[in-house]
Amino acid sequence: MDIVLLSYPLRVGGPVYPGEPTLTLDRLADTGAGDPCNSRLLHLFNHFGTHVDGPTHFNPSGPSLDALPIEAFVFQCPGLLDIPKTDDELITAGDLRATLPQGWLCDLLLLRTGFGRVRETDTERYIQHSPGLSPEAAELLFTDLPTVRAIALDTLSVSALAHRDDGRMTHQVLCGLGRKDGRFVLTYEDVNLVPLHEPPLRVWGLPLLFEDADGAPVTMVAEV
Repeated sequence: MDIVLLSYPLRVGGPVYPGEPTLTLDRLADTGAGDPCNSRLLHLFNHFGTHVDGPTHFNPSGPSLDALPIEAFVFQCPGLLDIPKTDDELITAGDLRATLPQGWLCDLLLLRTGFGRVRETDTERYIQHSPGLSPEAAELLFTDLPTVRAIALDTLSVSALAHRDDGRMTHQVLCGLGRKDGRFVLTYEDVNLVPLHEPPLRVWGLPLLFEDADGAPVTMVAEV
């Protein structure tokens, strides 16, 4: 078995949703300048890079990430769907119905549009024209996939910049806003799904934990 990294390393100037802050680093100590060690101060937006959205991101009644058990971020039965999309397109409920196997019991749904391939070669296109997920597709996760606890996409966000109103509703659905049963679906965004050649055996998507976290960068790895 091998371990595959699905997170992008955080870097200054990395892609971020328009209007949101990127990563900055201040060097506090530098051995090259005569200091006894190296250290840096990170100014890190919690929805930057490969990250997970928690329920409280769009649902004030939902739990924060640090309130969830650590098992919430470990997936024993991940499933991988290839749904090719290009600039500004949305994954629809019809797309999911056409590709979902009957009786699927996965706990993490990896949605690969193929758009992740332009993240490094055309970063501005990845930011401005990344595909997303429709609200109807998000609703279908609750009606047709009762075992799914999380999704992961190779797009900048589930909210495509060209469809921001739809994106807001998609986030609200996934965060469980208005649901009486308390169910939500964790959302991993800006995930590197290029290295996967088949569905992984297990996936860990462990967030940086801090108090009242509505979202956090993650280290995400897959066992294949």
